[in-house]
Amino acid sequence: MRISPHHLFTTEITFIFILFLLKDTIIAQQQEDTFVIHSDTSGKSYQCDPTTCQLVNNCLCASKNPPNHLSPQDTPQFVTITFDDSIQPTLIQTAFNLLNVSNPNGCSGKGTWFTSIQYTDFSLVQQWYSHGHEIADHTFNHIGDPSEDEITSCRTALNTYGGIPNNKIQGFRAPFLNFTSQTLDILKKQNFMYDSSSASATPNDVYWPYTLDHGIANHYCGGSTTSDLLCNIKIPGLWEIPMHAVLDSTTGIPQLMDVYMAGSPNDVFQWNMNTFNNHYNGSRQPFGIYIHPTHLTNYPGLPDSKPKLDGLISFIQSIANKQDVWFVTNQQLLQWMKNPVKASELKNQKYLECQQPVINKEICNGLDDNDNGQIDEGLTHDCNFGTTTFKTCFNCPSTTLDYSRPKSLSIQNGTIGNRYPLPENCDTQWWDPIENKCLCDTSSSQCQYKDTALPTSDSGSKKGQNNSASKSDLTIEHSMAYIALATSMYAWL
Repeated sequence: MRISPHHLFTTEITFIFILFLLKDTIIAQQQEDTFVIHSDTSGKSYQCDPTTCQLVNNCLCASKNPPNHLSPQDTPQFVTITFDDSIQPTLIQTAFNLLNVSNPNGCSGKGTWFTSIQYTDFSLVQQWYSHGHEIADHTFNHIGDPSEDEITSCRTALNTYGGIPNNKIQGFRAPFLNFTSQTLDILKKQNFMYDSSSASATPNDVYWPYTLDHGIANHYCGGSTTSDLLCNIKIPGLWEIPMHAVLDSTTGIPQLMDVYMAGSPNDVFQWNMNTFNNHYNGSRQPFGIYIHPTHLTNYPGLPDSKPKLDGLISFIQSIANKQDVWFVTNQQLLQWMKNPVKASELKNQKYLECQQPVINKEICNGLDDNDNGQIDEGLTHDCNFGTTTFKTCFNCPSTTLDYSRPKSLSIQNGTIGNRYPLPENCDTQWWDPIENKCLCDTSSSQCQYKDTALPTSDSGSKKGQNNSASKSDLTIEHSMAYIALATSMYAWL
């Protein structure tokens, strides 16, 4: 088992990132159906007219209010738990432990994994996806300010060796959150649905997801040519899912990723709960938990990470008791954003169902099809290149994977041991790569599934009480908050 390399910002990148985040904002009071204006001291501004930017045109202005005129009380509280970097056996078990909660419809909580390729086990990529979670792009080699090849080769490898349909790899997060206008241009060109690389440190930046038709709202403009280009860019139809910080109420320092590294489990529990309650008792903006699972997984010779893991699990299970809290993937969140419904109607939405294909034999699809407690039993290929080892339901590459050749197969069609690639008209759950057969294609309405949801209470809601807490005092100077956020990211990313 290899530990994925733990990258740190260089001094140059850190300095640029502090400039990227440093800002004093002037926010005009925002009401529904009014012109949204967000300006900063550089004179640059985010402007969006919600009377012309509408969901019917796949356009949505940045807003702190729920979409479609929903009141906060009628709005679901979404929680997005995301994981970054490679997928390995111990890391995926950590992720499953964190997501061991149920949604109000009885389905297990879902998460999003921003996957980089180095050290990734592709059989686990397939398992993650086949169990209803999301696989997203995090570049091939974990490179900040990535080239187009870094982004596209990651998607190609996830499809070729992990069996993830290309049209289901819709999200992207830049390593180190280091992205430029060129990065967003590439995402649009490659038909990605969303980016989730922009950071928010203060209450004025806590936006719901929005499209980039009118630029980036939660971003510092001015101070560098790169920053100006990013703020001036307008990309119709590309969604931005902002990352929201958690406030360390002891020091006033906002924490973004791996919050559990910044304090004791008890302190971090309270910081998370205070910030969550600000969302829950406010405008119900999605609450994000952003994780590098390496930090929560034990390795020989390293400090015991179990107290941090247990503390985060305790917080997640605590908020899961609320009847209108949903743990969703980023794609599920955007499906709701495009067609917002009340929390009372959410359990009837098809995209939140949990179903497993009914298949009468074990195939290599990331699932336990014959219910014997083993997944893909004896069916995966072992690919070993000395420094790189992984399993896959598909053909091994002919050489060590590289972003310049993400698709170099060792076995050709028609030869013994060949595995057949996933066709466009089949999802990986139904694809038998050994028999070259789709057991039910995506156009069929006759596919047989079994419901995997757990029983819920009579009302269809989770049992538990809605324990609300008063809002924390978040009157922190914006510029100091952004410097602190950049400092904490320097320490933990």
